[in-house]
Amino acid sequence: MTKASPKIIVAITCLVFLVFGLFNGSIGPIVKELSHQTNSTLGAIGGVLTFLFTGALISMFVAGPLTDRFGKKIVMVISLLFLSAGLVGLCLTRSLPLMFFFFFFTGLGQGGMEVSGNLVVAEAYPKNNTGILNLLHFFYGFGAFIGPAFISLAISNDVSGKIVLWFASGFFVVLAVLYIILYMNKPKSASMPLSENKATRVSVYRSPLLWFTGIMLLTYVGVEFGLGSWATTFMEVSARLPIQQGALVTSAYWGFITLGRLAGLVLSKKLKSLQLLGVATIGSLIGVIALIIFTGTTSAAIVSIMVIGLCFGTVYPTTIAFTSDAFINNQGKAVGLVSTFGSIGGLTLPWMAGIILEKYPPLTFVIFETAIIIAMLAFFIWIRVTFKNTKTTEILTQ
Repeated sequence: MTKASPKIIVAITCLVFLVFGLFNGSIGPIVKELSHQTNSTLGAIGGVLTFLFTGALISMFVAGPLTDRFGKKIVMVISLLFLSAGLVGLCLTRSLPLMFFFFFFTGLGQGGMEVSGNLVVAEAYPKNNTGILNLLHFFYGFGAFIGPAFISLAISNDVSGKIVLWFASGFFVVLAVLYIILYMNKPKSASMPLSENKATRVSVYRSPLLWFTGIMLLTYVGVEFGLGSWATTFMEVSARLPIQQGALVTSAYWGFITLGRLAGLVLSKKLKSLQLLGVATIGSLIGVIALIIFTGTTSAAIVSIMVIGLCFGTVYPTTIAFTSDAFINNQGKAVGLVSTFGSIGGLTLPWMAGIILEKYPPLTFVIFETAIIIAMLAFFIWIRVTFKNTKTTEILTQ
């Protein structure tokens, strides 16, 4: 599988996700800086999230089949280099259209990196992929936690928050080099007859379970990034917190998501993936209802946001683990499609949330996020029913 041991490859992939989280978690706190850089309004610059996830959507859809055909190494290295180049571009440009382009370009790298990274780790430890994927996304959450904290420190010392993006760009190049040196490429399709590839490619995309899982992830990513990208602004307009303190709330939100992934790592030894998803979804609904009640306050609202983050933590990695297990013979295609739906959620819902937050009272923003979580719970129930009524052998052989 690798020139290095699986532990080393997983460690490198965890570093990739750490820097990935560092970049993603930093978007919200530097939104105003980007708007000043391009002389645009807050509502207009909010479109960067849509362009980021548009690029990720496209690359995720093609990255799954590409990893099956050409191997994970090629997809990962190219994706990391795309990420690095895109970050440099968005730090330098002063044009809003070019800002959108570079976020789109960065998204192309982000999508391919995310799909190939999840598959690399799932392949390294197939018997405990739920736990190891929660560990991988723990590092993403940790990066998203420290990113806003670094930006808050930079702003407090009259330094541009974009310094975090410059760091991420350079580190992605270093990690790409490590993959080139240490990871052995292994295309799955190289050992499969071409006729079998064609047959499985058709059948896996016809599975209702796969589509329901994708739609659930769409709602989750939309609300996760909706809160993560606008928590700083939400606390500023609802509780009059200065932007430096609001950035710390965003940091804490991602920090509790990180803790939730550690909890998912522990609970995966006792709960099946769907049971773990059920606990997380219901818990996040309780947290957002509390946020409705406490909007306008400071401490209670922050605690509610932390509860949501804690419950959110395990949702994404556990969903990917469930998909990887359910479609064992078509992991690349299945994980790629489900991840694509996640990008659709990130493409549309956070931008809508930003417009609502800018034009309407903060409570309207929270109600919007609550509606999304309710939809997420509804699709989770649908998945449970579909999975229960579908023979496992049929899923595994698709």
